[in-house]
Formats: sequence, C-alpha cells, structure tokens
Amino acid sequence: MKNNPFRKTVILSLVGLGLTAAFAAAARSAQAKNETHGDAAKQGARSESNLAAKEKDTVHIAQPLVGEGASEHETNLGNLVADAIRQASHADIAFLPADEISETTIPVGDVKPAELAKALRYTNDPSDTIVVLDLTGAQILQAAERSVSHLPQPFPGFLQVSGLQVRYDPAQPVGKRVKLAGADSSEISSAKTYKVATTRTLAGGGLGYFKVWKKSDADDETKISVTKALTDYLTGRATLTATVEGRVAPLK
Repeated sequence: MKNNPFRKTVILSLVGLGLTAAFAAAARSAQAKNETHGDAAKQGARSESNLAAKEKDTVHIAQPLVGEGASEHETNLGNLVADAIRQASHADIAFLPADEISETTIPVGDVKPAELAKALRYTNDPSDTIVVLDLTGAQILQAAERSVSHLPQPFPGFLQVSGLQVRYDPAQPVGKRVKLAGADSSEISSAKTYKVATTRTLAGGGLGYFKVWKKSDADDETKISVTKALTDYLTGRATLTATVEGRVAPLK
C-alpha cells in the first residue's frame, strides 16, 4: 500500500486539533478553579471585614460603670459622660447634673455605645442638648458651692465634672464648704472667664442654678445631644477604663 501524504496531513491536523482542544479545556478548568478560589477568598475577606466591623461597633468595659450615688459623690459613669460633653463642645470645663444619670451599673463586658447611652436618664430626648456658658471663676466657685450644698443628703443638682477639681469640707456651713477649685492644674481665677459646657436644662438655670448664672451667659447652643456626645466619644474605642479620680472630693 502506497503512502498517502494527504492522509498523513489530515491525521496530523486532527491530532493537532485534539491537542489544542485539550489544552483549551485544561485552561478553562484552571480558570474556573482560580475563579472559585478567588470567590472563596473574597467571601472570606468579606466575612473577616464584617466581623471586624461588628467588633468595632462594641467597646469593652474594663470595669463596672457605676451611676448609683451620683447625686452625692463623684462616680466613674458621671466622669465618663462629663468628659464626653467636654470633648464634644471643646469647652474648658463640663458640668453634668446627677439628674442626667440613671441609678444603674453597667457590668464588665462588651457593649454597643448606643446600649451604654441608655444609662442616661434622657437618652431619648433630642432636646437634651449641650450648651456652652461663659462663666467667670467666681461663678464656677458658686456652682461648686451649690453642688455640695445639700450634702450629706442626695441632690439631683450635684455636679459630675470634667476639667475641674473641687475640694470641700462638708462640716462647714452651706456656702462656705468649697475650699479649693482648680482647672488645668492651676487654681481657678475668680476674674477669668471659662467656657463651661452643660445640659440645656442646667444652662437655663434649672435645679436652682439660676442663682449662679443667667440665660444670657449662654455662648453656644451646640445642638449636640448628650446622647450623641457620649456615643461619639465611645465609637472606635476598643477598651474603656473609667475611674473615680477625686475630681470632687471632701478634704481629708
């Protein structure tokens, strides 16, 4: 039988086509695997991202936040909220009346800022906003006197503070109890004017503070609610450690 060159050419062409098809199929299979692995990796990355976002939404409370007794003495929950008000308003000092804080304790653990804000008595009141007052040092001393005037009885106007240190003698007559008040590590100057952030109610003279300042002393209606100030202060924090620092304390 004679060799047929045309037949050989056809056979070689068919073999070549078969190899080409095989290579193409292998390439498609590899691409499909890569896409599957890529999708799995993306899904895993999204899951990790969602977990990180979920974790970021909570703050770890390193020690109990105590609201009980805020109408009689400094509390770490009161310090926390006063610090949040001061930061939100960029004031020198913050006054937070005990009336703003619920008689509660938030235990150690992870909590969402919005849940923690429920420790505020008026958390659902959008009108409970921050107002900045222009007060002289003399007025700040008068406010400190009013704050401790009812001791040892509880008083909803007892002030939790930030940016201020007060020392008082409860054995002295009302109006003469405050012996020392300082801000930024220096004694309060009676003639100097300070920016003092507080709640709208207190700024309006509530709880008897109309005896200390007038509505005209208000410098800035921030429109920021106390609740928002607190949640903003907490957002993004991994761990929170609030302590009683001796901001308002009796003389020893």
